[in-house]
Amino acid sequence: MELDKIYQLMDKFEQSSLTSFEYHDQDFGIQMGKKGHGKPVVTTQPTPLPTQPVESQAPVAPTPVGTPAAAMAEPAATTVTPETTSAPVAEVDPIDPKECVTAPVVGIFYQAHSSEEAPYVQLGDHVTVGQQVGLIQAMQMMRPVVAKQAGQVKAFLAKNGDEVNFGQPLIQLIPDTPDDI
Repeated sequence: MELDKIYQLMDKFEQSSLTSFEYHDQDFGIQMGKKGHGKPVVTTQPTPLPTQPVESQAPVAPTPVGTPAAAMAEPAATTVTPETTSAPVAEVDPIDPKECVTAPVVGIFYQAHSSEEAPYVQLGDHVTVGQQVGLIQAMQMMRPVVAKQAGQVKAFLAKNGDEVNFGQPLIQLIPDTPDDI
């Protein structure tokens, strides 16, 4: 498979709601999975040709590319199957990005300046426009995350120490007035 086609496949997968994907043809195989905040994990391995003798091999476990060791401990899904649960599925309100404080840069999100200090904001706190609500470590620098609207903290959408992308919602707010949105 050509490299351009692999990149196209990765882009389509990243934009989809799938959590895992696997493709095999005669001489190529690729597996993709999402962990954490939808970051794709891609592994490729050649599929043995039918003319080659296949001896009893132990199954090859996919090795995630570019993930920390803690994430590698999680088993990767190899097939796409519909999930079935015995418990009823609770309806989740969609998150409106207009009601969120978003990441100004790509980096690592922190809720406090250090582990010994209290978080900048907690659940239920009221924030004002321009108030610092967190930090993002990017390129060895700490950059402040500030609220662009006033409101009450409804939910934290990113945990302390999470890798975040530009524009990713970090904290959901209940806006003071609809005009603030």
